[in-house]
Amino acid sequence: MKKTFFSLVLAAIATFNLNAGEINVFAAANVTYAFDELKAEFAKTNPDTKVTVTLGGSGALTTQIKNGAPADVFMAANMKFVENLDEAGFSATRPIVYAQGMLALFSIRDIDFTKGIKAVEGLKAVAIALPESAPYGKASIEALKKDGIFNKVEKNIIYTKSISEALSSALSAADAGFIAASAMYDPKMAKYKEGKNFILVNPALYTPIDQGVILLKRGEKNPEAKAFYDFILSERAKEIFRKFGYNI
Repeated sequence: MKKTFFSLVLAAIATFNLNAGEINVFAAANVTYAFDELKAEFAKTNPDTKVTVTLGGSGALTTQIKNGAPADVFMAANMKFVENLDEAGFSATRPIVYAQGMLALFSIRDIDFTKGIKAVEGLKAVAIALPESAPYGKASIEALKKDGIFNKVEKNIIYTKSISEALSSALSAADAGFIAASAMYDPKMAKYKEGKNFILVNPALYTPIDQGVILLKRGEKNPEAKAFYDFILSERAKEIFRKFGYNI
């Protein structure tokens, strides 16, 4: 009897340890606004898994991973960064598009959005994420150039480290900012209205922002990391991404 009881206790401990793991997810800053719902949905089937999220510019996160940062899953703001890690031997899976980001122009000032992105002409400070490391920043510059106004506004651009910092700047010191449209679907931003405080940038002005995900080799043998990776590509996750303004 005692031996049987002891065996059951050991089995219970083993089961707990299997289900009560921790995974580290590195994700592009634009995913910030959707992540609470993503984590909550994932927790429905993985209640004992702790998901630790590091958010930032995709370029900076890529560098950190190459330098040994403890990431299990990487959700980049475009395919270039996950493809770079895959080619360098850091990925356990092939890069896959999990969502397509949309660009928005946002301001708390009284500017004329009927002009489209030409509304930034004459503004003293326009926040844009660094195009070298932030895909949304690259898309912003591309849109300004394609619309023919980049040379007119270049001197007034304030570059930020990430797309979330571009939003923070537009909410404070800057006159306007090019941001991830997903930010406007955050409940905290509900008071800001399309047409008055923001517009979606015409997708024809920039290359589609295909956001990519990989399971990194560090998480290859972690079943919970694999479960989260599979979840991000699931229909349940796609519904959440759609809710936050992404194309699927």
